[in-house]
Amino acid sequence: MIYARVIAGLFTLLFSISALHAADHWEFRIVNKSKLVADGFRTMENGQWSENWLHSQIAPGSDWTMDFGHSDGTCTVRTQVTFTDDTFFDYDVDYCKAKTLFVFERSMKYQ
Repeated sequence: MIYARVIAGLFTLLFSISALHAADHWEFRIVNKSKLVADGFRTMENGQWSENWLHSQIAPGSDWTMDFGHSDGTCTVRTQVTFTDDTFFDYDVDYCKAKTLFVFERSMKYQ
């Protein structure tokens, strides 16, 4: 009986630690609602665009899970999306609130 309580306590502790770790970084879904293939996702860092965060293209109607791996810095970050036809746009995203980003041809919404 005591072993069961110890094991249950350990599982509770591990679950709590992993939940805290998950809240420790920005993770969200990108949904491509445009008619174009998205091939770039960059953020503005110190006045310059970051490297492309995408490791593959996002086809129209597809989605991709993004994890920045951290949550430090300001919540609102200028974000650029590029497409394979060389069009692009940039938009301010509040990553503290964004769980899903919906990408369109010239704009983005998040919730």
